[in-house]
Amino acid sequence: MSSRVLALALAAAACQAPAPAAITDAERTAIRALDTEFAQKAMAGDYAGLVKSYYAEDAMLLPPNMAAATGHAAIEATLRGFPPVSSFTLTAEEIEGAGDMIYARGRYTMVLNPPGAAAIPDSGKFMEIWRKQADGSWKVTRDMFNSDVPMPAPPPAPAP
Repeated sequence: MSSRVLALALAAAACQAPAPAAITDAERTAIRALDTEFAQKAMAGDYAGLVKSYYAEDAMLLPPNMAAATGHAAIEATLRGFPPVSSFTLTAEEIEGAGDMIYARGRYTMVLNPPGAAAIPDSGKFMEIWRKQADGSWKVTRDMFNSDVPMPAPPPAPAP
């Protein structure tokens, strides 16, 4: 390689922006604490507080068997449509990212309590995308979850 080509290659490499810093253990701990707070507020029925502290203004909730909910008002309305929750645990199994973005993948367990019906235990998985906000806090911008519990069998077809 000629010295000019080498000099140009080195100059180009020097102009590259540095890679964003990997997330820290402190940031992983913060995400786990926010997930715990989410579950506590859900069990308390504090959906307004939960949405404000957990989700970015333009966040999107992607629940199973429902349309996506975008923004605080739609996310709160969607969460209020679920039966009351008496037990709820979020366990992040993977938290990775760099710079101002983190993704978390994990499992959840919960017990839903529809009024006048038997409690419904549920467990499944979730995926969250977090962004660091201007004030330094972390907020969810995308939240998707789905159950591992099989759907109930459809009722038998009526006899002819």
